[in-house]
Amino acid sequence: MGLLDNVKKNLGFGGKGADERSGAAPFDRTAERQVAEDAAAVEVSAADKAAAETAAAQATQQQAAADAAAAQEAEQEGLEPEAPEVQPQAQEAASEAAAGTGQPGPVAPRVTEVVVEQGDTMNGIAAQYGVDLGALIATNADTVPNPDRIYPGQVLRLP
Repeated sequence: MGLLDNVKKNLGFGGKGADERSGAAPFDRTAERQVAEDAAAVEVSAADKAAAETAAAQATQQQAAADAAAAQEAEQEGLEPEAPEVQPQAQEAASEAAAGTGQPGPVAPRVTEVVVEQGDTMNGIAAQYGVDLGALIATNADTVPNPDRIYPGQVLRLP
């Protein structure tokens, strides 16, 4: 048996196994497992998306209630509802309303870009903002050809 025959046998193409005798192609369990894992990941992703949408809807409702409470309070005090001094009251009212319902307070706006500072690394930025390193690298592949070389002042997009 030659080298090529050994390679074919090790890859599942050679020898007189049951698949070869029946004429069927060798069955690949690895591909089957990968398909099952991919399907599970899609289900988890869909569930995460639904949970995020529900949380966003709750946060929107809480913010609307807080804005209404702040506007009412401002009106009672004779202030304009959009006056700068009313806005901190709106945030405070939202936190109080959330505490009463057991729900988290207003959600801080999501950071979408980061300016690289001296000593930053892609790994450190990914950890700091709670994103996957691979996703961070992929998101910035068009502007950062070498993820090991980032410079202060560069703007990175977060996934």
